[in-house]
Amino acid sequence: MATAVLGMQWGDEGKGKITHLLAKDAKMVVRFNGGPNAGHTVIDRGVKFGTHQIPAGAFYPGVRSVLASGMVIDLAVLREEYETIAKHLGRRPELLIAENAHLILPYHRVLEDLEGSGKAIGTTRRGIGPAYRDRAARVGIRVIDLLDRTRLEEKLARRLELLQRTWPQAESITSLSASNLADNLLASAELFISSIGDASGAIQKAIARGEEVLFEGAQGALLDVDYGTYPYVTSSSTVYAGLPHAVGIGNLHVERRLGVTKAYTTRVGGGPFPTELVGEEGEWLQSAGAEFGVTTGRPRRCGWLDLVALRHAARLNAPTGLAITKFDILTGLKEIKVCRSYNLRDREITTFPTSTEDLALCEPIYESVAGWDDDIAGVRAYGDLPSAAREYLDVISGGLNVPIALVSVGPSPEETILTGFDRG
Repeated sequence: MATAVLGMQWGDEGKGKITHLLAKDAKMVVRFNGGPNAGHTVIDRGVKFGTHQIPAGAFYPGVRSVLASGMVIDLAVLREEYETIAKHLGRRPELLIAENAHLILPYHRVLEDLEGSGKAIGTTRRGIGPAYRDRAARVGIRVIDLLDRTRLEEKLARRLELLQRTWPQAESITSLSASNLADNLLASAELFISSIGDASGAIQKAIARGEEVLFEGAQGALLDVDYGTYPYVTSSSTVYAGLPHAVGIGNLHVERRLGVTKAYTTRVGGGPFPTELVGEEGEWLQSAGAEFGVTTGRPRRCGWLDLVALRHAARLNAPTGLAITKFDILTGLKEIKVCRSYNLRDREITTFPTSTEDLALCEPIYESVAGWDDDIAGVRAYGDLPSAAREYLDVISGGLNVPIALVSVGPSPEETILTGFDRG
């Protein structure tokens, strides 16, 4: 049985908790996109982690954690994260790193600063975009290049020659040497050389054997490079539609697709956000939900739930069930608003605009639902939720025509209501 955990908003939906919760029953957990720009919060045996590249399966014995070819990997960050988790566990997690995944080099982070793209769009400035650009331009360095020092240094030298001709005044570029870069890469990769292999083939074999395989998505549907709020997006495909390509399996079928959404909406960085709350309400949500980025620590912009955007995400992710996170944060509100449609140039629309410029002009049309006062952190059965809380969940499920599979009522794994998500 294969399961995919996919973000339905602008990332930060709480996928880390969900993947950690589900990974204990898996034999393989596959991270299929993005790089260290992703930040998944995981609480393992009472210890809080902010993971960035290692899949959630690393916390469980007997689970193989795969970094697939759709990722871009920063080896220095990976090593630091790996060693921290290994120390916590008292053992080394089992990794498989796709040999055709691309690497993030120091010059990728430098380029984001030199070009100003990180500031303009509001990226994490981790070199993600330039690394994916090098992949598309066929000048990237891949994981398999680590297996041949001569080949690695030759490719680095060719790439540096072009960069240094392009940026002759940038000491941060001209001071780099292929030999030093190769030394640093191989030092960081020392722990992982034996873990490099054919990830696509291994995933396909695991599925053919009928093993539990969990696909862990990073970011969210509205950050997809093609279908998100371009250009305020990430540089990879973040949706189920891009999963088969990211792992290299053309006939991939994932029976359970879990769409993760907060009970409200958040966004980090620039770009239009129709339901954003500016002022006391937004600040209250930010404080109550501890809405600060795992990777950067930046405060997240907060707003009411947006069903127009979620319907768009549902089309891209085809979820068979919804995971609602941070549901407990809404406790105590007398009134909760939900956006069902937009007003664009005095016309009501129910579809998500492709144009970022049009989205910036959209005004939310809200429906109000009653809030609840009862503390729900200790609730473990759906029927034990306050009636108003269940009615709010019905609004979400009915608005997307997708059943509720899971409701998170707190940050720890046990603070979860499981309603089942076996519908394929």
